[in-house]
Amino acid sequence: MSDAAPILAEAKQQHQAGQNDEAEALYLKVLILDPDNVDALHMRGVLASQRGDVDTAIGLIERAAALNVESTTILSNLGTVYRSAGRLAQAEASFRAALEIQPGAAMARFNLANTLAAQGNPDQALAEYDRALKDDPGNPGIRNNLAATLKAAGRFEAAANLYRGLVEEFPDDAMAKCNLGVLCMDIGLPREAAALYRAAIVLDPGAVEPRNNLGVTLLELGAFEEAVRCLRDAVARDGTVAAAHENLGNALRKVGDIDEADDAYAAALALQPDAGVRIKKATLLPVVADTAEDLQSARRRMTDAIAALLADPPHLRDANREVGVTNFNLSYHDTNNRDLQADLARLYEMACPSLAYVADHCGGAAREPGRRLKLGFVSRQFGTNAVGWCFHGVVRFLPRDSFSVTVFRVGASDDPLWRQMADEADTAVTLPMDLATARQRIAEEELDVLLYTDIGMEPMTYFLAFARLAPVQVVLGGHPDTIGIPALDRYISGDLQEPTDAEEHYSEQLVRLPGAPTYYERPSVPDPLKPRDAFDLPEDVPLYFCAQTLIKLHPDMDRLFAGILERDPAGLLLLPTGYNPRLVEKIKARFARTLGNAADRVRFLPTMSHMDFLTVVKLADVSLDTRPFGGGNTCWQAIAMGTPIVTWPGRFLRGRYALALYRLMGVTDTVAESAEDYVDIAVRLAIDRDFRTDLEQRIEAAAPRIFEDMTHVRALHDVLKQLVDE
Repeated sequence: MSDAAPILAEAKQQHQAGQNDEAEALYLKVLILDPDNVDALHMRGVLASQRGDVDTAIGLIERAAALNVESTTILSNLGTVYRSAGRLAQAEASFRAALEIQPGAAMARFNLANTLAAQGNPDQALAEYDRALKDDPGNPGIRNNLAATLKAAGRFEAAANLYRGLVEEFPDDAMAKCNLGVLCMDIGLPREAAALYRAAIVLDPGAVEPRNNLGVTLLELGAFEEAVRCLRDAVARDGTVAAAHENLGNALRKVGDIDEADDAYAAALALQPDAGVRIKKATLLPVVADTAEDLQSARRRMTDAIAALLADPPHLRDANREVGVTNFNLSYHDTNNRDLQADLARLYEMACPSLAYVADHCGGAAREPGRRLKLGFVSRQFGTNAVGWCFHGVVRFLPRDSFSVTVFRVGASDDPLWRQMADEADTAVTLPMDLATARQRIAEEELDVLLYTDIGMEPMTYFLAFARLAPVQVVLGGHPDTIGIPALDRYISGDLQEPTDAEEHYSEQLVRLPGAPTYYERPSVPDPLKPRDAFDLPEDVPLYFCAQTLIKLHPDMDRLFAGILERDPAGLLLLPTGYNPRLVEKIKARFARTLGNAADRVRFLPTMSHMDFLTVVKLADVSLDTRPFGGGNTCWQAIAMGTPIVTWPGRFLRGRYALALYRLMGVTDTVAESAEDYVDIAVRLAIDRDFRTDLEQRIEAAAPRIFEDMTHVRALHDVLKQLVDE
């Protein structure tokens, strides 16, 4: 024993100095002299754990613990190596044994709490974190993990308070700022998250995590080009981080660089197999295509990729976090999407069974007689935008003697139209970005009917819609395409806008309501009205304004544009630049090929305020609808501004909003039946002043029929009551 003691002391000194090989050799010498030396067994186990040899570590520390059953440190370290090996029940037992010996051992209690959290016992974990903090109130690690567990339990406000306290107390801790940034993203505060990530980058310029997180946040904020640059920087700094490649793929997907996005996803998969990335890679579609054949080719690739995934389904824990994209671009194809949408929904159900959550109150219990029906409207788009303008009136005017109305928005925002909607509803709820928590919060309202205004425009509500959160669940036409999700019972549309074979386009049961497609308040003409030269537009030149987002410019539109510019050699075609300058460059390159010299008479307007946009609509001679995906909100706006819309109705709902409005007004002179007809009508409107003046007068006289139309609201009232009674 006396021979072993100095060797053990030297071994510990070498261990503390980081000379692990020398320490290991000395511990072995001790054990040769004294095979049951508890300290040598224990510390050799710690060394084995440090180099990742968990099995050896467990064997050595188990022997030490058996020889000294009263050592809190040995029992705690044994719990730690058990946890590293995934043996959580044994880890819990070791930490509890250590605390029996020394109840005030804060780190043992901290590790017990971590283990309970890993076992899925958040309530027990929270209680142990609280006790650990009482024993060691200044420990930032305990506070950080307590905050993380509160966040996982959906207690976002309490978690935010803890994280903010850590950031204030440790202003130079980059990781504290990152953790608070992640929480801010979860509760819908991306601007605050971005500021925190930027501060973390200043503190730790070489770190990849804050750059990766900032890139994701910039995507959320719509700063797509900056997001691409930020994520390229993250990948350049450390190409071994799979998440950075994946998020770069997401950003490139958003800006329309599909080939580069595919490469980024492939790089992520080469580093780490991931079910979510596989699905994102399989569902890549062009944002703007060069030809219709390119669209069809991409569609075939997607169809084949989904079939392969269905044959060998991946496994997802949280589809929204792991995939987090929609199949939005499918709707810009001139093809029936019903079967492909249904296949994709089936894939998600197979990959992530937890999506099919069922709220307790949906079990068929009888509704209390005479009680008002409880309606819930959910969207991430509620605010000053197309969805807000189209559905505000519906939410506002559904009769409160029949219904109580709850509005759910996803993510926080200080938007005036949302505040108005919240004031007018019986209840207003802001949902977090966490799918499970959002589901639970909606379920707590025990709704009779849940109405999704626009499934497909963003991922959160798409994945929410797989759950059964109300006995009756319907989708409205904010995104005009079938969804394919079995938990949606009805798709509510308008009779005037649907073709005769529309039932074949939907996986949901189609409901056709009379009247206008929704309740829409008439926008006012800007006053004073700016002149053309305020927008650098020439006087006495025919202006054809296609006021649609560039992603609606199907390659077949080029033939219509070319025909108009050829027939009217003085005319200018106006297009909005929109949010994505890369799309402008792609469209310009396509126009150079398809429009020839006439491409010089295409003007891309810079980003404008809403009132300036309406002014340009008013100043234009003609408003051009797109095909196969036409305008919705912009059709009401053009009619309100007195500018005739030329439309060639498509085969599906998404290309027939203008048709519905003109049918309701009884003025269909600008509804074309062919490409040639479309060009003829557009050019005649621009050059035949008498024709346009007469048409403008008739449209103005009939316009009241499409604005503030209560027909839709009353019909929706009747349908919802009927669906609940069924």
